[in-house]
Amino acid sequence: MGRLGATAAEVRALVPEALASWRYIQENVIERGVADQRIKDLCYRYLASDPEVTDLARWSDPERAALEWADAIAYDSDRAGDELWARLHACFSEAELVDLGCAIGFELGQQHWRRTVGLAARD
Repeated sequence: MGRLGATAAEVRALVPEALASWRYIQENVIERGVADQRIKDLCYRYLASDPEVTDLARWSDPERAALEWADAIAYDSDRAGDELWARLHACFSEAELVDLGCAIGFELGQQHWRRTVGLAARD
């Protein structure tokens, strides 16, 4: 059980506006958008340190580029250099990059927040 509730939704429900905002972000960015949902989900698993995801050599170019970008967003923005950006642009449209980057950022914040309230990084 978390420090403020048993589930993330129960914690957010303590402030209905926070719950409504999160549901909007979840529905429109985390779970939908123009980027491939499978790649988004892979990035979310990477952020949660899923050992099945962290071996980057096993992934295709688009997947690997997205995972490396998730790593840069989460851990060291200097890793998002010219070479990574060239690979990202070779794999994704501008709209997909905006969607994917926002989704990674929201998911990263979500996972950190969940851990601070005593919940697992992901359900």
